[in-house]
Amino acid sequence: MVDDPTPEGGGGRPWRRVFLGIAAGLAGGLVVVAILLKHEPSTGAPATSGPDAERSAARLVTKGAALHAALGRAGPWGAAVSDTELNAWLATDLPRNHPQLLPRSLSAPRVWFRKHHVELTVRAGSGLLSAVVWCDLEVTLRGVNQLGIVIEKAAIGALPLPAAPVLGELGRRLAALGCVTELRPRDGRMVLVVYIPATLGGGPHWRLESLRIDAGEAVVAGTTNVPGADTTPAAAD
Repeated sequence: MVDDPTPEGGGGRPWRRVFLGIAAGLAGGLVVVAILLKHEPSTGAPATSGPDAERSAARLVTKGAALHAALGRAGPWGAAVSDTELNAWLATDLPRNHPQLLPRSLSAPRVWFRKHHVELTVRAGSGLLSAVVWCDLEVTLRGVNQLGIVIEKAAIGALPLPAAPVLGELGRRLAALGCVTELRPRDGRMVLVVYIPATLGGGPHWRLESLRIDAGEAVVAGTTNVPGADTTPAAAD
């Protein structure tokens, strides 16, 4: 008779311990990932609500209407927008009057300005299956109607995101709005170049000639040329 080399309760135990160890490791890894995803970055002050937010949002709407009117007239134009006004509009007017502008999977977008940089946050998902996506963008004016966008940092919760796919998605969304975009390498990083259309349907031609981003505020300025409009000064008799 040949003895059984794996008596009952003997040889199977090491494999069970290995499997249990792997399962425990995976469970622990999932817990760590869940904690990292729930991390919320500390950026600017949270958006306010109530009468102050309504007034700030109304100021942004007024500035937007004035800029839109100026873009349609020959001559110079400009506008200054604070992140307080923008966040008030995002928190109040956007969900109330323009919910279609944001995909249903995203909510609570926020924006903060600091020198040459724009920080963005948005919540992806809902309830326990949600996380905050955060981007720190360096935004510069490379030329007339031409922006350069570089991602300094991007993360979902506390998990870093690669810059190239994020820039690619941003480029696709800007292209859907009529911009021409391309990704280029620069100093070991990728830059998204955005060409803003100078006109829509043969109307006025606008030129974005100045962009200044400082702490809490962004300022744009440029000129508009209207085809057929005579903008030269009259000659003296």
